[in-house]
Amino acid sequence: MDISLQLWSIKEEVEEDFARALELTAKAGYQGVEFAGYHGKSPAQLGELLAKYNLKAVSTHVGMERLHTALDEEIEYAKALGYRLIVCPWSECKTREQVIEDAKFLEVCAGKVLKEGIAMGYHNHNQEFRKFGGRYAMDIMLEHMPSVKFEPDLFWISYGLVDPVRYLKPLAAAGRLAAIHAKELDKEGPDNVYIGQGKIDFAGIAAICPPGKYPWIVEQEEFSSDHFDGILKSYQGLRKIIG
Repeated sequence: MDISLQLWSIKEEVEEDFARALELTAKAGYQGVEFAGYHGKSPAQLGELLAKYNLKAVSTHVGMERLHTALDEEIEYAKALGYRLIVCPWSECKTREQVIEDAKFLEVCAGKVLKEGIAMGYHNHNQEFRKFGGRYAMDIMLEHMPSVKFEPDLFWISYGLVDPVRYLKPLAAAGRLAAIHAKELDKEGPDNVYIGQGKIDFAGIAAICPPGKYPWIVEQEEFSSDHFDGILKSYQGLRKIIG
């Protein structure tokens, strides 16, 4: 089973030395990466670096603004590097109307990328679990973007006081999930801790979203030690739980 790293987890290292960041990723045990920007690197340059460290690209995160202005370029990156998932990681979800507007835009993006054999995805934070008219913003989004897959962030679902196993089970059954963001929530508070040290039922998630069928992607936002040690501990914790 492959486990990938969202490179936002080590964004300072990526900004300073992309090659060194990928080397750290591979040394921690990861088999793949999810991009969060390319830092001036061309697809060819990124491909060379990935091959050097025996990593594969599984997906990328692309903000709304860039989807509006550079979707064609993002498609070319995906095709050149071999990944088949482009994920939008943010909607403000301030009003129901804005939620629907963003969802409809992502549906248009999905129509374009699907023609190239690429899936369009959406990644949640906490605000998607606000309620408008008694419904989660996330549910409203999914209703208005039927061609867009969901990349759930387990930390932020749990942070919003929602049980991720219960919430994701019907979505998995309906074929709405694209990948799993594995991020751990502290048992006692709102902090992001290393996987295996918190409260999230990763084994329960794996039962409904089995590794191999779904990419599993670790994201670490807080560290009590250096970044390499942090991504290593989360990789080892997740590997211990789900194999």
